[in-house]
Amino acid sequence: MSINGAATEPLSALAAALRDLHARSGKPSVRALAQQIGTVSHTTVADALNGKRTPSWATVDSIVRELGGSEKEFKRLWLSVTGDSPAIRTEPEFTLASGGEPVGFWCYSRRDDELDGGRIRRLSESIADEFEIITGEELKIFLDDVSISWGDTWRARIDTALASVTFLIPIVTPRFLKSQECRKEVITFAGHAASLGLEDLLLPIHYVNVPHLAEDDSKDEVVSLIARRQWSDWRELRLEDENSPRYRQAINKLAMRLSEILDAVPPSVLHAVPVPEIEGGGDEPGFIELMATAEAALPEWQETVGEFAKVTHVITEAMEWATGEVTASDARGGGFAGRVRVSEELARRLKEPTENMSRLGAKYSAELLDIDPGIISMIRGVSEGEVGGEDEEVAREFFDQLKSLVDVTRTSTPHLKAFAESARGAGAGSRHIRPLMNEIYTALQKVVDGQTIIDEWGRLIDEFERGRGDE
Repeated sequence: MSINGAATEPLSALAAALRDLHARSGKPSVRALAQQIGTVSHTTVADALNGKRTPSWATVDSIVRELGGSEKEFKRLWLSVTGDSPAIRTEPEFTLASGGEPVGFWCYSRRDDELDGGRIRRLSESIADEFEIITGEELKIFLDDVSISWGDTWRARIDTALASVTFLIPIVTPRFLKSQECRKEVITFAGHAASLGLEDLLLPIHYVNVPHLAEDDSKDEVVSLIARRQWSDWRELRLEDENSPRYRQAINKLAMRLSEILDAVPPSVLHAVPVPEIEGGGDEPGFIELMATAEAALPEWQETVGEFAKVTHVITEAMEWATGEVTASDARGGGFAGRVRVSEELARRLKEPTENMSRLGAKYSAELLDIDPGIISMIRGVSEGEVGGEDEEVAREFFDQLKSLVDVTRTSTPHLKAFAESARGAGAGSRHIRPLMNEIYTALQKVVDGQTIIDEWGRLIDEFERGRGDE
Protein backbone atom coordinates (compact mmCIF):
# COMPACT_ATOMS: atom_id res chain seq x y z
CA MET A 1 0.00 0.00 0.00
CA SER A 2 1.32 3.40 -0.89
CA ILE A 3 1.87 5.80 1.95
CA ASN A 4 0.92 8.77 -0.21
CA GLY A 5 -2.12 10.36 1.46
CA ALA A 6 -4.90 12.30 -0.15
CA ALA A 7 -4.13 15.34 2.00
CA THR A 8 -2.90 18.33 0.08
CA GLU A 9 -0.80 19.97 2.80
CA PRO A 10 2.65 18.33 3.25
CA LEU A 11 2.42 18.20 7.07
CA SER A 12 -1.10 16.74 6.90
CA ALA A 13 0.07 14.18 4.36
CA LEU A 14 2.97 13.13 6.57
CA ALA A 15 0.71 12.80 9.62
CA ALA A 16 -1.91 10.87 7.64
CA ALA A 17 0.75 8.48 6.37
CA LEU A 18 2.07 7.92 9.90
CA ARG A 19 -1.46 7.22 11.16
CA ASP A 20 -2.04 4.80 8.31
CA LEU A 21 1.20 2.97 9.16
CA HIS A 22 0.23 3.01 12.82
CA ALA A 23 -3.18 1.44 12.04
CA ARG A 24 -1.66 -1.23 9.80
CA SER A 25 0.76 -2.15 12.58
CA GLY A 26 -1.99 -3.01 15.05
CA LYS A 27 -2.47 0.49 16.46
CA PRO A 28 -0.43 0.19 19.66
CA SER A 29 -1.07 2.94 22.23
CA VAL A 30 1.15 5.98 21.86
CA ARG A 31 2.64 5.32 25.30
CA ALA A 32 3.49 1.73 24.38
CA LEU A 33 4.99 2.89 21.09
CA ALA A 34 7.10 5.55 22.81
CA GLN A 35 8.37 3.02 25.35
CA GLN A 36 9.28 0.57 22.58
CA ILE A 37 11.23 3.30 20.78
CA GLY A 38 12.89 4.41 24.01
CA THR A 39 14.18 7.80 22.83
CA VAL A 40 11.00 9.89 22.47
CA SER A 41 8.09 10.72 24.75
CA HIS A 42 4.51 9.61 24.11
CA THR A 43 3.61 13.30 23.66
CA THR A 44 6.09 13.60 20.79
CA VAL A 45 4.67 10.45 19.16
CA ALA A 46 1.10 11.75 19.52
CA ASP A 47 2.07 15.14 18.05
CA ALA A 48 3.69 13.44 15.05
CA LEU A 49 0.65 11.22 14.41
CA ASN A 50 -1.76 14.13 14.75
CA GLY A 51 0.29 16.59 12.69
CA LYS A 52 0.31 19.12 15.50
CA ARG A 53 3.79 20.36 14.54
CA THR A 54 6.62 19.35 12.28
CA PRO A 55 8.55 16.48 13.90
CA SER A 56 12.29 16.07 13.57
CA TRP A 57 13.53 13.39 11.17
CA ALA A 58 14.89 11.46 14.17
CA THR A 59 11.35 11.21 15.54
CA VAL A 60 9.79 10.18 12.22
CA ASP A 61 12.56 7.70 11.54
CA SER A 62 12.24 6.04 14.96
CA ILE A 63 8.45 5.70 14.59
CA VAL A 64 8.74 4.30 11.07
CA ARG A 65 11.47 1.83 12.07
CA GLU A 66 9.45 0.58 15.04
CA LEU A 67 6.30 0.14 12.91
CA GLY A 68 8.11 -1.47 10.00
CA GLY A 69 7.48 1.24 7.40
CA SER A 70 9.55 2.44 4.45
CA GLU A 71 12.20 4.91 5.61
CA LYS A 72 12.83 6.04 2.05
CA GLU A 73 9.20 6.98 1.36
CA PHE A 74 8.76 8.69 4.72
CA LYS A 75 12.00 10.62 4.28
CA ARG A 76 10.59 11.97 1.03
CA LEU A 77 7.37 13.02 2.77
CA TRP A 78 9.29 14.62 5.62
CA LEU A 79 11.53 16.55 3.21
CA SER A 80 8.45 17.84 1.41
CA VAL A 81 7.35 19.37 4.72
CA THR A 82 10.64 20.93 5.69
CA GLY A 83 11.52 21.84 2.13
CA ASP A 84 8.22 23.50 1.24
CA SER A 85 7.83 25.21 4.61
CA PRO A 86 11.27 26.19 5.90
CA ALA A 87 9.78 28.63 8.40
CA ILE A 88 7.81 25.95 10.23
CA ARG A 89 9.13 25.51 13.74
CA THR A 90 10.26 21.94 14.28
CA GLU A 91 10.49 20.34 17.68
CA PRO A 92 13.77 21.14 19.49
CA GLU A 93 16.53 18.62 19.05
CA PHE A 94 16.88 18.09 22.78
CA THR A 95 16.84 14.32 22.49
CA LEU A 96 16.51 11.80 25.27
CA ALA A 97 19.43 9.57 26.04
CA SER A 98 18.68 6.13 24.67
CA GLY A 99 19.41 2.72 26.10
CA GLY A 100 18.68 3.72 29.71
CA GLU A 101 21.81 5.82 30.30
CA PRO A 102 21.61 7.81 33.55
CA VAL A 103 20.81 11.49 33.14
CA GLY A 104 20.92 14.29 35.68
CA PHE A 105 19.00 17.55 35.37
CA TRP A 106 20.89 20.31 37.16
CA CYS A 107 18.48 22.89 38.58
CA TYR A 108 20.16 26.05 39.89
CA SER A 109 20.15 29.85 39.93
CA ARG A 110 22.38 31.20 37.18
CA ARG A 111 22.98 34.34 39.21
CA ASP A 112 24.35 32.18 42.05
CA ASP A 113 26.70 30.55 39.58
CA GLU A 114 27.88 33.94 38.31
CA LEU A 115 28.49 35.20 41.84
CA ASP A 116 30.41 32.03 42.68
CA GLY A 117 32.69 32.28 39.64
CA GLY A 118 31.07 29.44 37.68
CA ARG A 119 31.71 26.88 40.41
CA ILE A 120 28.16 25.50 40.33
CA ARG A 121 28.43 24.54 36.66
CA ARG A 122 31.92 23.13 37.19
CA LEU A 123 30.56 21.05 40.08
CA SER A 124 28.14 19.36 37.68
CA GLU A 125 30.99 18.55 35.31
CA SER A 126 33.17 17.16 38.12
CA ILE A 127 30.38 14.89 39.38
CA ALA A 128 29.69 13.58 35.87
CA ASP A 129 33.39 12.90 35.28
CA GLU A 130 33.81 11.13 38.63
CA PHE A 131 30.68 9.03 38.00
CA GLU A 132 32.12 7.87 34.68
CA ILE A 133 35.45 6.97 36.27
CA ILE A 134 33.71 4.96 39.00
CA THR A 135 31.14 3.14 36.86
CA GLY A 136 32.52 3.21 33.34
CA GLU A 137 29.19 4.71 32.24
CA GLU A 138 28.57 8.24 31.05
CA LEU A 139 26.33 10.43 33.21
CA LYS A 140 24.80 13.14 31.04
CA ILE A 141 23.92 16.29 32.94
CA PHE A 142 21.64 18.88 31.39
CA LEU A 143 21.78 22.41 32.76
CA ASP A 144 18.51 24.29 32.99
CA ASP A 145 19.70 27.09 30.71
CA VAL A 146 20.83 24.83 27.86
CA SER A 147 17.45 24.71 26.16
CA ILE A 148 13.91 25.98 26.57
CA SER A 149 12.84 22.32 26.51
CA TRP A 150 14.85 21.45 29.64
CA GLY A 151 11.78 20.84 31.80
CA ASP A 152 9.89 19.11 28.99
CA THR A 153 12.83 16.73 28.55
CA TRP A 154 12.95 15.39 32.10
CA ARG A 155 9.16 15.09 32.01
CA ALA A 156 9.41 13.05 28.83
CA ARG A 157 11.98 10.75 30.45
CA ILE A 158 10.07 10.23 33.67
CA ASP A 159 6.87 9.54 31.72
CA THR A 160 8.61 6.56 30.10
CA ALA A 161 10.68 3.57 31.14
CA LEU A 162 13.65 5.96 31.41
CA ALA A 163 12.23 7.23 34.72
CA SER A 164 14.44 4.97 36.82
CA VAL A 165 17.63 6.57 35.51
CA THR A 166 16.59 10.23 35.65
CA PHE A 167 17.83 12.46 38.47
CA LEU A 168 16.85 16.01 39.41
CA ILE A 169 19.67 17.73 41.27
CA PRO A 170 18.57 21.09 42.73
CA ILE A 171 21.35 23.38 44.00
CA VAL A 172 19.62 24.85 47.04
CA THR A 173 20.38 28.44 48.02
CA PRO A 174 18.24 31.33 49.33
CA ARG A 175 18.00 32.71 45.77
CA PHE A 176 16.98 29.28 44.43
CA LEU A 177 14.03 29.21 46.82
CA LYS A 178 12.94 32.68 45.71
CA SER A 179 12.73 31.52 42.09
CA GLN A 180 9.21 30.33 41.28
CA GLU A 181 10.54 28.40 38.27
CA CYS A 182 13.03 26.50 40.44
CA ARG A 183 10.30 25.78 42.99
CA LYS A 184 8.04 24.47 40.22
CA GLU A 185 10.67 22.03 38.97
CA VAL A 186 11.27 20.58 42.46
CA ILE A 187 7.55 20.24 43.29
CA THR A 188 6.67 18.67 39.94
CA PHE A 189 9.60 16.23 39.86
CA ALA A 190 8.98 15.20 43.48
CA GLY A 191 5.38 14.28 42.68
CA HIS A 192 6.37 12.18 39.67
CA ALA A 193 9.20 10.45 41.52
CA ALA A 194 6.94 9.64 44.50
CA SER A 195 4.27 8.26 42.17
CA LEU A 196 6.87 5.81 40.86
CA GLY A 197 8.28 4.94 44.27
CA LEU A 198 11.60 6.51 43.26
CA GLU A 199 11.97 9.39 45.72
CA ASP A 200 15.78 9.07 45.86
CA LEU A 201 15.94 10.39 42.29
CA LEU A 202 15.46 13.88 43.76
CA LEU A 203 18.95 14.58 45.05
CA PRO A 204 19.29 18.09 46.55
CA ILE A 205 22.64 19.76 47.20
CA HIS A 206 22.50 22.27 50.08
CA TYR A 207 24.93 24.77 48.58
CA VAL A 208 24.41 28.00 50.54
CA ASN A 209 22.90 27.98 54.01
CA VAL A 210 19.10 27.90 54.21
CA PRO A 211 18.57 27.88 58.02
CA HIS A 212 15.27 26.03 58.18
CA LEU A 213 16.49 23.29 55.84
CA ALA A 214 18.89 21.91 58.42
CA GLU A 215 16.34 22.10 61.25
CA ASP A 216 13.43 20.70 59.17
CA ASP A 217 10.97 23.10 60.81
CA SER A 218 10.15 25.34 57.89
CA LYS A 219 6.68 26.56 56.97
CA ASP A 220 7.90 26.65 53.37
CA GLU A 221 6.62 23.52 51.64
CA VAL A 222 9.52 23.34 49.18
CA VAL A 223 12.08 23.60 52.00
CA SER A 224 10.21 20.89 53.92
CA LEU A 225 10.05 18.71 50.81
CA ILE A 226 13.82 19.03 50.31
CA ALA A 227 14.51 18.51 54.01
CA ARG A 228 12.76 15.13 53.88
CA ARG A 229 15.30 13.98 51.29
CA GLN A 230 18.85 12.92 52.05
CA TRP A 231 20.45 16.13 50.81
CA SER A 232 24.19 16.59 50.35
CA ASP A 233 25.78 19.32 52.46
CA TRP A 234 28.00 21.55 50.33
CA ARG A 235 27.85 24.71 52.50
CA GLU A 236 31.47 24.51 53.63
CA LEU A 237 32.78 22.46 50.74
CA ARG A 238 31.92 25.24 48.24
CA LEU A 239 34.60 27.37 49.97
CA GLU A 240 37.31 24.72 49.47
CA ASP A 241 39.83 24.79 46.66
CA GLU A 242 38.39 22.70 43.83
CA ASN A 243 41.62 20.67 43.63
CA SER A 244 41.92 20.08 47.38
CA PRO A 245 41.75 16.49 48.65
CA ARG A 246 38.66 17.28 50.75
CA TYR A 247 36.78 18.69 47.78
CA ARG A 248 37.72 15.81 45.49
CA GLN A 249 36.73 13.27 48.16
CA ALA A 250 33.32 14.94 48.43
CA ILE A 251 32.91 14.74 44.64
CA ASN A 252 33.75 11.05 44.81
CA LYS A 253 31.26 10.49 47.65
CA LEU A 254 28.44 12.17 45.75
CA ALA A 255 29.20 10.25 42.55
CA MET A 256 29.27 7.01 44.55
CA ARG A 257 25.87 7.85 46.00
CA LEU A 258 24.43 8.35 42.53
CA SER A 259 25.83 4.98 41.53
CA GLU A 260 24.37 3.28 44.61
CA ILE A 261 20.92 4.79 43.96
CA LEU A 262 21.00 3.45 40.41
CA ASP A 263 22.09 0.02 41.58
CA ALA A 264 19.18 -0.08 44.04
CA VAL A 265 16.54 0.69 41.40
CA PRO A 266 15.22 -2.34 39.47
CA PRO A 267 15.59 -1.56 35.75
CA SER A 268 12.00 -2.63 35.11
CA VAL A 269 10.51 -0.19 37.61
CA LEU A 270 7.74 1.85 36.01
CA HIS A 271 5.44 2.57 38.94
CA ALA A 272 5.44 1.47 42.52
CA VAL A 273 1.94 2.72 43.33
CA PRO A 274 -0.40 0.16 41.71
CA VAL A 275 -3.42 1.61 40.00
CA PRO A 276 -5.67 -1.43 39.38
CA GLU A 277 -8.19 -2.28 42.08
CA ILE A 278 -6.82 -4.27 45.01
CA GLU A 279 -8.73 -7.50 45.54
CA GLY A 280 -6.89 -8.69 48.59
CA GLY A 281 -3.82 -8.01 50.67
CA GLY A 282 -1.23 -5.30 50.31
CA ASP A 283 -1.01 -1.86 51.88
CA GLU A 284 -0.74 0.28 48.75
CA PRO A 285 -3.87 2.13 47.57
CA GLY A 286 -5.61 0.79 44.49
CA PHE A 287 -7.77 2.54 41.93
CA ILE A 288 -10.87 2.55 44.15
CA GLU A 289 -9.00 4.02 47.12
CA LEU A 290 -7.33 6.66 44.97
CA MET A 291 -10.64 7.68 43.42
CA ALA A 292 -12.39 7.84 46.80
CA THR A 293 -9.65 10.03 48.28
CA ALA A 294 -9.55 12.30 45.24
CA GLU A 295 -13.33 12.69 45.07
CA ALA A 296 -13.45 13.66 48.74
CA ALA A 297 -10.58 16.12 48.36
CA LEU A 298 -11.88 17.96 45.30
CA PRO A 299 -14.78 19.86 46.93
CA GLU A 300 -12.57 20.64 49.93
CA TRP A 301 -9.98 22.29 47.69
CA GLN A 302 -12.66 24.33 45.98
CA GLU A 303 -14.07 25.38 49.36
CA THR A 304 -10.59 26.37 50.55
CA VAL A 305 -10.10 28.57 47.50
CA GLY A 306 -13.35 30.34 48.38
CA GLU A 307 -12.24 30.77 52.01
CA PHE A 308 -9.00 32.36 50.84
CA ALA A 309 -11.02 34.99 48.99
CA LYS A 310 -13.06 35.76 52.13
CA VAL A 311 -10.00 36.11 54.39
CA THR A 312 -8.23 38.21 51.78
CA HIS A 313 -11.25 40.55 51.76
CA VAL A 314 -11.10 40.95 55.56
CA ILE A 315 -7.38 41.75 55.44
CA THR A 316 -7.90 44.23 52.61
CA GLU A 317 -10.58 46.04 54.60
CA ALA A 318 -8.25 46.29 57.60
CA MET A 319 -5.45 47.67 55.44
CA GLU A 320 -7.81 50.25 53.91
CA TRP A 321 -8.93 51.27 57.39
CA ALA A 322 -5.30 51.77 58.43
CA THR A 323 -4.58 53.89 55.36
CA GLY A 324 -7.50 56.15 56.20
CA GLU A 325 -6.47 56.42 59.85
CA VAL A 326 -2.88 57.33 58.96
CA THR A 327 -4.15 60.08 56.65
CA ALA A 328 -6.41 61.46 59.38
CA SER A 329 -3.65 61.26 62.00
CA ASP A 330 -1.20 63.10 59.78
CA ALA A 331 -3.80 65.80 59.16
CA ARG A 332 -4.12 66.27 62.94
CA GLY A 333 -0.35 66.53 63.28
CA GLY A 334 -0.07 63.15 64.97
CA GLY A 335 3.36 62.53 63.44
CA PHE A 336 5.06 59.16 63.61
CA ALA A 337 3.66 58.47 67.07
CA GLY A 338 0.19 58.54 65.50
CA ARG A 339 1.32 56.12 62.80
CA VAL A 340 2.70 53.76 65.43
CA ARG A 341 -0.67 53.73 67.22
CA VAL A 342 -2.40 52.87 63.92
CA SER A 343 0.11 50.09 63.26
CA GLU A 344 -0.47 48.60 66.69
CA GLU A 345 -4.24 48.61 66.17
CA LEU A 346 -3.85 47.18 62.66
CA ALA A 347 -1.73 44.34 64.05
CA ARG A 348 -4.49 43.56 66.55
CA ARG A 349 -7.13 43.52 63.79
CA LEU A 350 -5.00 41.35 61.51
CA LYS A 351 -4.13 38.71 64.10
CA GLU A 352 -7.17 36.47 63.60
CA PRO A 353 -7.44 36.67 59.78
CA THR A 354 -3.70 36.06 59.52
CA GLU A 355 -4.03 32.92 61.64
CA ASN A 356 -6.89 31.80 59.39
CA MET A 357 -4.81 32.48 56.29
CA SER A 358 -1.91 30.47 57.68
CA ARG A 359 -4.22 27.57 58.57
CA LEU A 360 -5.79 27.55 55.11
CA GLY A 361 -2.41 27.66 53.38
CA ALA A 362 -1.04 24.74 55.38
CA LYS A 363 -4.21 22.68 54.82
CA TYR A 364 -4.37 23.39 51.10
CA SER A 365 -0.72 22.60 50.46
CA ALA A 366 -0.53 19.51 52.66
CA GLU A 367 -3.55 17.92 51.01
CA LEU A 368 -2.22 18.56 47.52
CA LEU A 369 1.26 17.22 48.29
CA ASP A 370 -0.24 14.15 49.95
CA ILE A 371 -2.50 13.16 47.09
CA ASP A 372 -0.29 14.31 44.21
CA PRO A 373 1.57 10.99 43.70
CA GLY A 374 -1.72 9.09 43.68
CA ILE A 375 -3.33 11.40 41.11
CA ILE A 376 -0.28 11.15 38.85
CA SER A 377 -0.30 7.36 39.24
CA MET A 378 -4.03 7.26 38.42
CA ILE A 379 -3.62 9.34 35.26
CA ARG A 380 -0.67 7.20 34.20
CA GLY A 381 -2.59 3.99 34.82
CA VAL A 382 -5.55 5.10 32.71
CA SER A 383 -3.20 6.38 29.99
CA GLU A 384 -1.40 3.04 29.82
CA GLY A 385 -4.58 0.99 29.66
CA GLU A 386 -4.30 -0.51 33.15
CA VAL A 387 -7.79 0.75 34.03
CA GLY A 388 -10.63 -0.15 31.68
CA GLY A 389 -14.39 -0.51 31.37
CA GLU A 390 -16.56 1.37 33.84
CA ASP A 391 -13.55 2.34 35.96
CA GLU A 392 -12.00 4.13 33.00
CA GLU A 393 -15.23 6.03 32.37
CA VAL A 394 -15.38 7.05 36.03
CA ALA A 395 -11.76 8.17 35.88
CA ARG A 396 -12.34 10.22 32.74
CA GLU A 397 -15.32 11.95 34.36
CA PHE A 398 -13.06 12.75 37.31
CA PHE A 399 -10.45 14.10 34.89
CA ASP A 400 -13.07 16.55 33.64
CA GLN A 401 -13.61 17.71 37.23
CA LEU A 402 -9.87 18.13 37.69
CA LYS A 403 -9.65 20.22 34.54
CA SER A 404 -12.40 22.46 35.93
CA LEU A 405 -10.32 22.84 39.10
CA VAL A 406 -7.32 23.79 36.97
CA ASP A 407 -9.36 26.50 35.24
CA VAL A 408 -10.73 27.90 38.51
CA THR A 409 -7.38 28.04 40.28
CA ARG A 410 -5.58 29.51 37.27
CA THR A 411 -7.97 32.44 37.55
CA SER A 412 -7.74 32.90 41.32
CA THR A 413 -4.07 32.14 42.01
CA PRO A 414 -2.58 35.18 40.17
CA HIS A 415 -4.77 37.48 42.29
CA LEU A 416 -3.60 35.79 45.48
CA LYS A 417 0.01 35.98 44.32
CA ALA A 418 -0.31 39.74 43.68
CA PHE A 419 -1.93 40.17 47.10
CA ALA A 420 0.97 38.27 48.71
CA GLU A 421 3.53 40.60 47.12
CA SER A 422 1.62 43.70 48.22
CA ALA A 423 1.32 42.32 51.77
CA ARG A 424 5.06 41.75 52.01
CA GLY A 425 5.69 45.29 50.81
CA ALA A 426 3.20 46.73 53.31
CA GLY A 427 5.02 45.08 56.20
CA ALA A 428 8.32 46.76 55.46
CA GLY A 429 7.47 49.98 57.31
CA SER A 430 6.43 48.69 60.72
CA ARG A 431 7.75 46.07 63.12
CA HIS A 432 4.24 45.61 64.51
CA ILE A 433 2.72 44.32 61.27
CA ARG A 434 5.84 42.92 59.56
CA PRO A 435 5.59 39.42 61.14
CA LEU A 436 1.92 39.22 60.19
CA MET A 437 2.56 40.27 56.60
CA ASN A 438 5.38 37.72 56.33
CA GLU A 439 3.00 35.05 57.62
CA ILE A 440 0.39 36.06 55.05
CA TYR A 441 3.00 35.91 52.30
CA THR A 442 4.14 32.45 53.41
CA ALA A 443 0.56 31.16 53.47
CA LEU A 444 -0.20 32.47 49.99
CA GLN A 445 3.09 31.09 48.63
CA LYS A 446 1.72 27.65 49.48
CA VAL A 447 -1.19 28.34 47.15
CA VAL A 448 1.19 29.41 44.38
CA ASP A 449 3.23 26.24 44.90
CA GLY A 450 0.03 24.20 44.94
CA GLN A 451 -0.89 25.61 41.54
CA THR A 452 2.23 23.93 40.17
CA ILE A 453 0.82 20.55 41.21
CA ILE A 454 -2.63 21.27 39.77
CA ASP A 455 -1.16 22.57 36.49
CA GLU A 456 0.82 19.34 36.14
CA TRP A 457 -2.38 17.30 36.50
CA GLY A 458 -3.89 19.39 33.74
CA ARG A 459 -0.86 18.82 31.52
CA LEU A 460 -0.95 15.04 32.02
CA ILE A 461 -4.69 14.87 31.33
CA ASP A 462 -4.23 16.96 28.17
CA GLU A 463 -1.51 14.57 27.01
CA PHE A 464 -3.72 11.57 27.71
CA GLU A 465 -6.61 13.06 25.73
CA ARG A 466 -4.30 14.08 22.91
CA GLY A 467 -2.87 10.58 22.80
CA ARG A 468 -6.39 9.15 22.55
CA GLY A 469 -7.21 11.49 19.69
CA ASP A 470 -5.54 9.22 17.13
CA GLU A 471 -7.51 6.11 18.17
